[in-house]
Amino acid sequence: MQQPTPALNPPTESSWGHAVTHPTRAAAQGGHQQHVLWLNQHADFVGGAEHYIHNTVRELRLRNVRATLMYEVGGAISAEFTRPFDHVFPIVNFQEQLRELAPDLLYVHKLHGQEWAQQIAQVGVPVVRFFHDHELFCLREHKYTGFHNRTCSRRTGLACYACPGFVRRSESWPGIRVATLGPLHREQAINKSYAAFVVASSYMGEHLALHGFDRRKIHTIPLYSPPPEGETDRAREHAELVFAGQLIRGKGLDTLLYAMQHTARGTHLLVAGSGRQEPEYRRLCHKLGIEKRVRFAGQLDPDQLRIRLKRATCLVIPSRAPETFGLVGLEAIKHATPVIATQVGGMNEWLRDESTGLAVPPGDVGALVEAIRRVTTDKVLARRLGEQGRRLYWEKFVPELHIDKLLGVFQQVARHGSRENA
Repeated sequence: MQQPTPALNPPTESSWGHAVTHPTRAAAQGGHQQHVLWLNQHADFVGGAEHYIHNTVRELRLRNVRATLMYEVGGAISAEFTRPFDHVFPIVNFQEQLRELAPDLLYVHKLHGQEWAQQIAQVGVPVVRFFHDHELFCLREHKYTGFHNRTCSRRTGLACYACPGFVRRSESWPGIRVATLGPLHREQAINKSYAAFVVASSYMGEHLALHGFDRRKIHTIPLYSPPPEGETDRAREHAELVFAGQLIRGKGLDTLLYAMQHTARGTHLLVAGSGRQEPEYRRLCHKLGIEKRVRFAGQLDPDQLRIRLKRATCLVIPSRAPETFGLVGLEAIKHATPVIATQVGGMNEWLRDESTGLAVPPGDVGALVEAIRRVTTDKVLARRLGEQGRRLYWEKFVPELHIDKLLGVFQQVARHGSRENA
């Protein structure tokens, strides 16, 4: 396990292993504060869930909410990520740690598995869970079919065995493993006992309800992005498209590369991301003769990505897997950058076809080519989409709106307890 760097304050020793603490901050705060214990696999900027955790803890600190983070032994950890928390501990003896920490509620994120679900359900403290992904609702975790790569919106059931995705690559030894419905359904059943569920989109709320989760416990709270600083209108780089995401089949980069073959020669694509499909996508660029117009930039840090989105002609999100929200789209529209995206999953929270962007069907190369042609050649359209997107951001996706609603959920579950409806 990577140890915290000294930049935070030296970690203190406890019976739980290395603990990152901020004693000066904790001691300086007086009066009763709501104490939220955050549970997540990692304590580092691994993905979108971790960026949400870090940013939201910072926002909640402005509302006088205490925060402790517990993460899995072996999970990634960094000083910068842990900085907003009062305390950070690896999970070594969950029940004992919980008794000593005495939080008002648990806020669970990416910590999957039936064993974890069972331990969390038995704590006797109200539990709120944020569903960041489809891992609990798909044997292959990504909600698109192994055959034909089509978006899936079904409830988990026997039909899942018709999809080859239930046969998966093993992470612990060479070969494959078979995912079955039994453990998945048992983990779903345990999760249903939690006090409240937070989702970022109406789509995801409906997906929970489809799987038998109590609608009264489901709280749809769209995500947010920090306001842009010093925004001014500026000329866009000539016909530069940006793709930002993991290089895996569910993100649909292959569809975009096929579309690039039919776009004007002056159109270029920046691919920001990494993943196991990268070698395959590089070979596809060579096969299509577009390698000089596509640049693989790797994983960009948030500031670098922000700069690219501000300068881009448009952001393209060609996902075939249903996004639970599509936060990168929000990052684009707040900078008045138009978006072309597939209308799947939760992107409808911010994607308004012909208003904040252009919607295309997943896997439809022809529709994507036409959308790219319109945005890159019609400056009036591009400016209108950008302006309306930025207006929608300020109306619905600033941090205060999310934090107000989230605090309302926390206060409800703290009042009613772990076994009551929130």
